[in-house]
Amino acid sequence: MDINCWKHRLEELPLGDLHLYQELGSTNQKAEELFQQGAPQFTLVAADSQTKGRGRQGRSWITRPGKALAFSLILHPPSDFPAERLEMFSGLGALALAEAVQAECGVPAQIKWPNDVLVEGKKVAGVLVELHWSGTDIQAVVIGVGINVHKGSITKTDQLNFPAGSLEELCGKKVSRLDLLCRTLQSMCSWYPRLAEEAFLSSWDSCLAFKGEQVELQAGGTILDRGELVGLASSGCLVLRSRTGEEREYNSGEIRLRRANL
Repeated sequence: MDINCWKHRLEELPLGDLHLYQELGSTNQKAEELFQQGAPQFTLVAADSQTKGRGRQGRSWITRPGKALAFSLILHPPSDFPAERLEMFSGLGALALAEAVQAECGVPAQIKWPNDVLVEGKKVAGVLVELHWSGTDIQAVVIGVGINVHKGSITKTDQLNFPAGSLEELCGKKVSRLDLLCRTLQSMCSWYPRLAEEAFLSSWDSCLAFKGEQVELQAGGTILDRGELVGLASSGCLVLRSRTGEEREYNSGEIRLRRANL
């Protein structure tokens, strides 16, 4: 990462403070420290190498130098942001990634609810949303993103529970990490003030993987439910339809989604 070059490009975007590092333990952890120090809206933390990155459900996400993208964006939602719509922040990161991948790589991208991005059925990116509260009010939302860009971005030590791949291998061409970062951030900044609009939910829903298929939801190794993946509720929750026609909604939490073994 040429920090001066990256900073020059990123300064063209409507971001807050820029914090770029050659190596960092966790971009989400650094973002948490920064918002506690008063970092403004859309403050960005990015690292060329991430040694202690965090994934969902306590998994690690290691970023090798020069191979992948690891960054976090700090958001300060309005104090009256409805708690029942917090799922939208997972959708914001996932939709922005899917749009950026499609635009920069020229390949269709899908969202494995709530916030993984798939290309040709393989996971190329993931999002970790961490909410930080002050009493009953949201103090900040940190959206952490990891993207497997170049060959070699996936190591044997990665904690994989879903087939993974890199963008370059799957789209068959060189991919600029900086271009992909800028495109993703542009999409996030554009969609953020529109989270309450039907257009946002519709765009997120249209990218969902496994729609109309039988899937199962798991938590802690236990199967919670099986059914047809219908789509998204107005809150951003996932809707499953049972064989009897009953529809049930689930928020993300610690749930994992998989195709059902029929």
